[in-house]
Amino acid sequence: MNKKKDKPDFIEEPHSGIASQIKGKPLNLTAKESDGNRTVSLGLVKEEPKKFLKDLDLIQTKREKNITSMSLPNKEFFWHPVVKEKFDLKRLQKTIFAVNDQKPEDFEKMLSLKGVGPKTIRALSLVAEIIYGAKPSYEDPARYTFCVGGKDNVPMPIDKGVYDRVIEIMGKGIKKSDISLREKAEAQRRLSNLT
Repeated sequence: MNKKKDKPDFIEEPHSGIASQIKGKPLNLTAKESDGNRTVSLGLVKEEPKKFLKDLDLIQTKREKNITSMSLPNKEFFWHPVVKEKFDLKRLQKTIFAVNDQKPEDFEKMLSLKGVGPKTIRALSLVAEIIYGAKPSYEDPARYTFCVGGKDNVPMPIDKGVYDRVIEIMGKGIKKSDISLREKAEAQRRLSNLT
């Protein structure tokens, strides 16, 4: 639910159930971790459309000159799902300026505007991450969806015993892992959020 609690939030964590046959690294802008990326993307359209288009052109120009073959040692940015995508800058410019004229108040309103489709959103996300450091999530929301059942009993009811056992095994794995104490504490915290 959104902050007003009067209508469902279709932007952040809207899932009640997910099914997927495709495996990969999707750009997941519905994840809470993508909030900063959504905020920067909206700001680019509302306040700086010319700068956004210049930044995207820069990324594409550098990419064409083999930037993607460079070694990027920063573990925080090692890959982006749209870095190799071709964007029609003239079409994108038309869309971005049309959206700018409308001044959408939030990301959801921006998504509902004519012309704003997947390529527009991927282009905004790319610039938001590479130029402004606003990381989106690449976690596949369907990855572990049905391993212990689904909350809507689809494809099967949740097996609480298996669920508890999986969490117990994961906890033991964290304790035995060869990672720093800080990383162990963070992993345990994330695991405890599941229970």
